[in-house]
Amino acid sequence: MIESPTDQLSGKAGLPGARQEGDIAQCRSPVCLRLIHYWQGLAARNNGHPEWTQVRLMDLYKIATFLAVKDVIDGGADFLNRFWGTGLTDALGFEGTNKRVSSYEPATMRDAVHQRYVRVTRTGEPEMVRGYIATIPGQEHVPYEVVHLPLWGEEGGVRQIISAYQFGFVAEADEA
Repeated sequence: MIESPTDQLSGKAGLPGARQEGDIAQCRSPVCLRLIHYWQGLAARNNGHPEWTQVRLMDLYKIATFLAVKDVIDGGADFLNRFWGTGLTDALGFEGTNKRVSSYEPATMRDAVHQRYVRVTRTGEPEMVRGYIATIPGQEHVPYEVVHLPLWGEEGGVRQIISAYQFGFVAEADEA
């Protein structure tokens, strides 16, 4: 795995398959950019804290197949897939709707995914990850870009995380 300067400074190094992690401004894939634009519009209308109740999946129908929405359980002890697009099932090889992250296999994937979602839940900061799948047998070396965007609840705190994935995507900087 190639560590980015962000990995080294933030203690993120070592997460399987991640080549670059950081600010959503670094996103380049059309699917991720579409969700970021939508999320930023919601944030602008809600004091910087978009809520799940504002999200209308029909507004995102062109990319919905590559979206996941997770409910935060007990402040990040676990996460439950409220929504899991069919494109994720096709790319990752499992149906994730109503599945808890704690039940993901293999354990390396479960631990990496859980760590990412805990970080977004605790910081309230969106996150971009770009790399190659390294934890799912049969899917190794598939390039991807993903964004994880927090959604707040009416009582405050991150209650859901909405994510967009684009598989087979290699950013220009990664092609060299």
